[in-house]
This record gives sequence, C-alpha cells and structure tokens, in this order.
Amino acid sequence: MNLCDCHCHTERSDCAEDVTLQWYAEIARNTSAVFAITDHSAHIYYPQGAKWAFWTDEAREVFDEHQQWGDAQLDWYIADVRAAQAGGMLLGIELDVFLDGTPVCNEDRLGDFDILLGAAHTFPALQHDAEPHQVETELKVMIQRLAAWEIDVLAHPFRPLRLKNYAISDDLIEWVVDFAGEHDIALEINSHSICRDEDICMARLAYEQGVAVAVGTDSHRKAEFGDFSYHCEVADAIGVAASELYWRPTPAAMQAAK
Repeated sequence: MNLCDCHCHTERSDCAEDVTLQWYAEIARNTSAVFAITDHSAHIYYPQGAKWAFWTDEAREVFDEHQQWGDAQLDWYIADVRAAQAGGMLLGIELDVFLDGTPVCNEDRLGDFDILLGAAHTFPALQHDAEPHQVETELKVMIQRLAAWEIDVLAHPFRPLRLKNYAISDDLIEWVVDFAGEHDIALEINSHSICRDEDICMARLAYEQGVAVAVGTDSHRKAEFGDFSYHCEVADAIGVAASELYWRPTPAAMQAAK
C-alpha cells in the first residue's frame, strides 16, 4: 500500500536512532515510497549540548542567542535534503513555535518546504503541570499559532497531553477536528507514540466531516519506516480502507517538489 508518510526523521533530529538522510535517499531512488523528511526545527536551531532546551524554561533565551547560527543551519538542512531528493522524497520540517506564535525557524524560508508539519510539543502550562483547563487552553493557542504559519499537517495532536497523563476530552477532539477543517489542515495519525482511543475518535470525526487525515510513522529508527499497520488498524476501526482515509499529495505537488 503506497500511502504517503508525512513524518520521518534523520540524524538531524537528536531523537533519531539509526536513520540517516542517505538511507532514505537510497529508498527514494529504488522504490515507489512517498514520504517527507521532517526534522525538528528545534533540533536544527538549538546547538549541541542544548538540543532539548526548547522543552525548558530557557527555551527563548537559548533560541535568541543562537538564532543567527540556527538560520545558517536551516539553510544547510534545506540544501542538503534537496541535494539528496529523489523519487517520492519530499522536503519538510516539523515546526515548533513559542506560545506567542514566534516560529523556531526563519519564517522567510517556510515557503521553501514541500510539506510543513506543525507540532505543539510543549508549552508553559504543560511544562509546569498546570490545571487541565489551562493546559487545554494553551494547547488550543499553540494549534492556532501553528495554523497562522499555514501548516499542512498537525502532528500528533494529543501526544503531549497523553505523555503527561492529562485526560483528553471528546470536546477537545471535536474542537481539533473542527479547527483543522476550517483551516485546511490534515490531522496526523502517528504510530511512533500511539494514542489509540483518541486517534480513532479523531479519524472517525474527520472522515465524517471531510477533514483530511495524514499518515505519520514519525520514524526515529529504520524498523518504524514503512510500517503502516497501525494506520490500517485505525482505518479498520472506522470501517474504511486506509487508501480512502489518508491524505496524499497530488501528482502536481509531487512534480513541483522535484
């Protein structure tokens, strides 16, 4: 099944294990796989020894200090992926933003990507274990800020809350689906860190409302890449074929990416 995997990491992401850009390039040259390289913008902009600073209270200070250096790293990242691009490989990025909407990226280069993922990985209420209503409010703000940068896909919408053991209400899932539909954003079913009940509920609502749903293996290791078994499981749970449920870039978009 030739689904489009919109979420793959390389060695440019500090959380990656055995995957590399050249490994993906070989796959792109020799198979019909369609996938996007989407490394963390925070891992491009934050220097060695502080790769995870975005997840701390020092996030803005470290970003401001290294922004010019990060812009140069981003230029190198774009050029490197473009040079390796072949077949069905797309150039993307997993974009982080601050709560005020400032992107952890040179905003002038966001239009250079074939696909733009947005992720609300962390925000102050979540970092400080605030009350559920405050966490939910800030998550919505983060999603709105990401949408302002015209993201194509919202990555793992509920993972940050699940990792902190916050309950995820049906109302929140409905809000996310409605918002995505209003802003033409695809909602990712992510198989790297599974939120099964929430994913099935989200996918069912999205399918009923005509909101796009995207495949993301969020591959950090070779064994994850190309494994769409969870995505098929979600499709089966709502009674549709995976090929019918999941979004794919149009042939014209694929040609433009090359």
